Amino acid sequence: MATTTESRTAGRSLPQPTDLLLMQRGSTPYRATAEEVKAFMLTPATAAAIGAIKPGTNLSVDGDGTLHAAIPGALTYRGAIDPTTTEAPAGAEAGDVYLASSGGPALASWSGIAGQDIAQGDLLLFDGSNWSANAALGPDGAGVIRIQVVAPLAVDESDPAQPLLSVALATSDTAGVVQLADPLALADGTPGRVVDAAQLQAAMATAQPAGDYMPLDLSTLPALP
Repeated sequence: MATTTESRTAGRSLPQPTDLLLMQRGSTPYRATAEEVKAFMLTPATAAAIGAIKPGTNLSVDGDGTLHAAIPGALTYRGAIDPTTTEAPAGAEAGDVYLASSGGPALASWSGIAGQDIAQGDLLLFDGSNWSANAALGPDGAGVIRIQVVAPLAVDESDPAQPLLSVALATSDTAGVVQLADPLALADGTPGRVVDAAQLQAAMATAQPAGDYMPLDLSTLPALP
């Protein structure tokens, strides 16, 4: 005998807004009507209260309720990579950024910068299709890309994130840094030390005090013709 909807629901009524729901947590019971539960579930969430939300701009929800956020323009740092010996990451996504650990021509797999001379410390940005060097700094190149120096300055870029700047010592032929002579160095004539104006003045005053002139015996001079 066929079962009809009417026979299945016979003897019981459909859910009503006033139906009472009973829940218990531990030994404490809670009860609410179906209408109250519905109202609670559909009340918009606030900063102070739990409630319902709906996806907004750059948000999406899968069928199982998984929420995703897409942030245009966001950058994700992926670490250091050598574009001269390592192929471009196959699973790169738009916004991925790498730090070039070595300089030289980029491999062919680095679309957009293939064959381009990459400098150690360059930022490599993927826009979803192509790579670009230092694009993360903006079209005007704002920001420090690397430190370039001329003698007597020198830079050690073995660690691109923390370049070491140094200055060469001065010589008689090249400019550089010097060290002032202390009293001991002055007395010993230590090579490579220099004196400032005050030290030079003091040394001259010691050698020939002001107003103290060498006496001259006129009798030792030849007679005038």
